[in-house]
Amino acid sequence: VVASGAEFAPEAASLRVSLPPMCRAPDPPSRPPRTAWAVAIGMLARRDLSEGEVRTKLLAREFAEDEVEETLSRLLKRRYLDDRSLAFAVVRAQVRTKHQGPLKVKAYLQRRQIPEELAQEAIRAEFPDGAENERAAIALQTMWRRAAGGDAEGDSAAAEPDTRNRKEAGRLFRRLVARGYSWAAARHALSSNINASSEEGEREIER
Repeated sequence: VVASGAEFAPEAASLRVSLPPMCRAPDPPSRPPRTAWAVAIGMLARRDLSEGEVRTKLLAREFAEDEVEETLSRLLKRRYLDDRSLAFAVVRAQVRTKHQGPLKVKAYLQRRQIPEELAQEAIRAEFPDGAENERAAIALQTMWRRAAGGDAEGDSAAAEPDTRNRKEAGRLFRRLVARGYSWAAARHALSSNINASSEEGEREIER
């Protein structure tokens, strides 16, 4: 304490506020660099990925190509990656839950970097010969139920689309094609209710 009227010494203040080195907080330990293996495991814990997706993501994080390929080899050996099982699961979900057609499913598998051969095999499993027509009919009914404010199990009366109405038939046709169904499958799904005698109605559907 400085007595009243006494001269203030600046060096005394510096002695009061300075701390000895032993009182300072230690520097935090440096973290070891993350490996491609650790990053890949973290990604796969959040979502199933294809081999191609994991490779792309790891390279985007600037891991060395040799380390990425070694990581992929370890993941495949431990069956943490299985493009075939992933392809079949993805196709089932796209077809049975989202009612997508084969063309749109194929495009989705390409974005997921599923190999072409596996993609075709998985699509054929859900769309054997003649199945596309049946799937398109189911998709048509599902779209109409939802548009009418019902659910997938709605009553049949509310679920019947008025395909005899030319504009409605054309709109439904375009929606089926947008979902990835071929023109032939979309026409087949609508054909039981289309006024076949109306040439104008046929032209509307083909637009």
